[in-house]
Amino acid sequence: MARWVYIPTAFFALAAWVGAQGPPPAPVLTAADQLRLLKTNATLIDNLVDHGVALSAADSVDKRAEQCRNASKALANAIHDAADKQEAERVAVLTDLFREVMRDGLLPTLKDGKRTVPPGSPAAMKLRDVREASVQDIAELKTALPVTGKVAESSRVKDAFKQLDEVAEVLYELRAQR
Repeated sequence: MARWVYIPTAFFALAAWVGAQGPPPAPVLTAADQLRLLKTNATLIDNLVDHGVALSAADSVDKRAEQCRNASKALANAIHDAADKQEAERVAVLTDLFREVMRDGLLPTLKDGKRTVPPGSPAAMKLRDVREASVQDIAELKTALPVTGKVAESSRVKDAFKQLDEVAEVLYELRAQR
């Protein structure tokens, strides 16, 4: 009978130990910081909502690709702004979001367009233009990274920008599949 007491005790002790091994909790933002970030991101939020609504209404692959690119371009503009202001954490977060929009929204849409849109059609030309503009967006982002200051020294920013390479590589592969 005593054995049954030890098993739950051991289980709870191990569970507590494993729980303590996780990452430290994120710092809590003050109300003033939250308000400042809301004001800073208000235009970006409006743009992303507008592009999201337009994306949900898009009825063709080329229109969906265009709206994904518009959303990623809004994020790219915000990244440029944050980099100019030396806001390293914001640059890292926005770059991660940019990569996710590209990776999870634009790239699958472009791949779908390769399979379903007839080559030489107006929709295929539009998809090509969106793909080329997206390649240019990534190139401009990479060159916009400051070489000095908090943004340039941030390991999170460096990691986020390195991860953009995977998206650029897929875009180049799609370009080569003409």
